[in-house]
Amino acid sequence: MKILFVNLGIMKNSKKSFILFTTMILLIVFAKYSLVIVENNVFSSNLNKLKYLHLQAKIHIRNIKSQLINNDYNISKITFNDARFDFNVIQKDENNQTKYYITIKTKDESPIRLVNIVTK
Repeated sequence: MKILFVNLGIMKNSKKSFILFTTMILLIVFAKYSLVIVENNVFSSNLNKLKYLHLQAKIHIRNIKSQLINNDYNISKITFNDARFDFNVIQKDENNQTKYYITIKTKDESPIRLVNIVTK
């Protein structure tokens, strides 16, 4: 009789340890899965910000390009001030043509930089 009770005590301890081990494995799996979800959301948010800034820079370049084509500017260098972007327009005369080099880049750490050349 004594041996039977000892074996039942071992069975109870092994069931508790198995449940504890299973719970720990499930916690680790779900924690890893939740980290992957959060990383994807952060990456997607950053990608949307970069798309927005690139679109804004393209709009600024198009506006500056249309102003340079439609108006007669006789300047060697013009600079615009904006809260998010640094604008730089340089005029160079080459082979009886005037070329405007338009450069737009973001002021923060975002790697957005667009360059366009307008020939008149």
